[in-house]
Amino acid sequence: MAIGERLKQEREQKKMSLEEVQKATKIQVRYLKAIEEEKFEVMPGSFYVRAFIKEYATVLGLNPDELMEEYRNDLPFDQNEEQVQLSRVNTSKNTTSTKTPVVFSFMPTVIVVLLIIGIVVLVWLFKQGFFSGDDSNTNPVDNNNSAGESVVMNPSQDENGDGEGQEEAPADDEGNEEEEETAEEEEQEPSTEISLDNYENNQATYQLTTNEEQVELTIQSSNQNWLQVEDAEGGNSFYADVLTEGTSPFELDISDLNELYLRFGEPQNITIEINGQEIQLPDDIQASQIQEAWISIEKE
Repeated sequence: MAIGERLKQEREQKKMSLEEVQKATKIQVRYLKAIEEEKFEVMPGSFYVRAFIKEYATVLGLNPDELMEEYRNDLPFDQNEEQVQLSRVNTSKNTTSTKTPVVFSFMPTVIVVLLIIGIVVLVWLFKQGFFSGDDSNTNPVDNNNSAGESVVMNPSQDENGDGEGQEEAPADDEGNEEEEETAEEEEQEPSTEISLDNYENNQATYQLTTNEEQVELTIQSSNQNWLQVEDAEGGNSFYADVLTEGTSPFELDISDLNELYLRFGEPQNITIEINGQEIQLPDDIQASQIQEAWISIEKE
């Protein structure tokens, strides 16, 4: 009886399946089946054939050594494999003995890094003038001193001691800078100007020019006065009522407007100001007539 058939017979007597043997031996079913059918060429090698058979026999309760000796001639065992295994061991030993220590393997990298650092340091020293030998910080010494003493000259003076060698900014430039600063300060000062462009048939047009961000309208009445204030472009009405001394002043922020429309009576009793600048009413204004005014607002 062949070894494969004997193992299969023992397994069936113990009522074990190949899957159960696999769980016990950790050997794949296809290899167990190949052992039972003696298809040893399926195995990775003759070494695995013998090892798997020993495991298989142990699980079945057989003595693996006696079984291997009994079927020694039937198993794929030869001396060539021993020679191959021995040569692998020798090769491994030789490789281990000739392996370069880890420390020496890092030596080329360390040397390159040190060279780079050295070059960087040398470049930096050259830039700092370390190798130039320039004693530029040493003050010049006048060797012509009759007393034999070393006289240190002020770097700001020339040989004549009059300091003409020192560079000075032209006075004209300083004056120009001061004038420019003064002009800028003057330009930045808040300014609001109002001028009368035209007056005819109780209708007046004014031009307002300002560099201020906020434009504030203030109207004061010393008597009862009808007042109407609108946005000339948008038509929005801001005030339409009788303005009296008690309800005065009427104040309105017109910073976002381009043109303002005013309609009022009794001009002799009304005062209109924008940013503190009073609007001068025409000299020939008719006090008994309703007046209209358009004020164009221009921001610089």
